[in-house]
Amino acid sequence: MKLRYIAILSAFASLAACRQDDRLMYQQDSRIYFTKNVVNADSLVYSFAVKDASLMKDTAWITLRIMGLPADKDRAINIAVSDTSTAKLGYHFEMGPLVMPADSFQKRIPVILYRKPGMKDSILTIDLSVQESADFKPGYNDKPASSPIDRLHYKISVTDQLLKPARWDVSLAGSFGAYSETKFRFMIQSTGKTDWNSTIFPADQQFLIQTVKYALYKYEEQFGPMIDENGDRVEFP
Repeated sequence: MKLRYIAILSAFASLAACRQDDRLMYQQDSRIYFTKNVVNADSLVYSFAVKDASLMKDTAWITLRIMGLPADKDRAINIAVSDTSTAKLGYHFEMGPLVMPADSFQKRIPVILYRKPGMKDSILTIDLSVQESADFKPGYNDKPASSPIDRLHYKISVTDQLLKPARWDVSLAGSFGAYSETKFRFMIQSTGKTDWNSTIFPADQQFLIQTVKYALYKYEEQFGPMIDENGDRVEFP
């Protein structure tokens, strides 16, 4: 009976040692993945159409985060551009330095976007994926609740077309009414605001509403009703 008790204790000790070794191995096995936000969680949409016509390049940002502990040295990140991409590396875009700095948990990587002919008629895509590097293996491959794409893949769309903001139907329509390109372009010109996908605080939204309503009033005073591309009069609630 005593021998059996000792054998059971030895088995538990061995199992605990194995689990401890597994944890140590996991901690040493550095991994990395894309972080995702709530709006456009699986992608980023960039349009040059909301920028000044003289702007020929701009920067989009992607964020990567590590699993495990930071290191006391810079570490290489490997991001691949998929063959499914319609934007061409070196012509439509460039990637910034793919390095996780020493003592860092995450890093924002710049993606330099170039305004090119043809973007007014199309939306180009940059399909990115985390690949193994000398310092990192791919991390989480699950799909966050807000995203149909896992954390090892990210998509950037770039165009020179004016695109409907992703947040319009969710949080802008109640304040600005039905979407049209003519209305949206007028809103950008009237307010100077180009990013309509980020969170707008209530006080700021009220200011924007008052600004566009007054601008439309002044426009109609001089030119009469503004008609959009659908033949409808531009109005704000």
